[in-house]
Amino acid sequence: MGLEAHRLVPRFMVLPAVGVATACFGVVGLVGREVTGPVPALDRLGFAAVDRVFDRLPGFAGSLSYATHPVALVGVIMLMAVIALRVRRPRVALLAVVGPLVAVAVNGWVLKPVVGRTLGGHLVYPSGHTTTLVAIFTVLTLVTASNAVPGRRIRATAGTVFGCLPLIGVAVSAIVGLRYHYPTDTVGGSCWAVGAVITVATMIDLVPGTHPALRLTREQAYRA
Repeated sequence: MGLEAHRLVPRFMVLPAVGVATACFGVVGLVGREVTGPVPALDRLGFAAVDRVFDRLPGFAGSLSYATHPVALVGVIMLMAVIALRVRRPRVALLAVVGPLVAVAVNGWVLKPVVGRTLGGHLVYPSGHTTTLVAIFTVLTLVTASNAVPGRRIRATAGTVFGCLPLIGVAVSAIVGLRYHYPTDTVGGSCWAVGAVITVATMIDLVPGTHPALRLTREQAYRA
């Protein structure tokens, strides 16, 4: 099956998307530089805040942490890909799988070893749990933005973002409360996921559409 002509990042979104990705990569680098030494005050404050909540809810953090469990996240990714293929959106299906995969792979094989931050003997910056979760939500946000009715795209995109943020916040609080990660690990993971998925989406958009009725050249695919 060829890729459809419909872009993942429409022309009107290219510059804002590039700006967001660049800013996110910048945050990953800046925070990474700051966490290579002693534990920052921000992390200590974050631990204290999360502990105040979960001390009143014993065992609750463990249950919430399943939202970032690899099996659950892989299941969501596969579901998104299957739905996209069912509605004949192979470009979306490709992003749903490749976006999170690239984000997690580069994070685990490159970023974590370079930064070298550890907790409990494990490399933790940027957070892999958070990277996968936020990558999935970034795919969802891009798909919403590119498919929303003209004139309602900003509202639809903002609604998706603000709908995802509480879910991310709850899941991230759980893994911080369980001491899987420092709070700043989750900041780095979130920013890395957003930047990586946007980058993968723009790369996929360089592949010309091959729908029989809507064939695009490489140049047209980029400008569409």
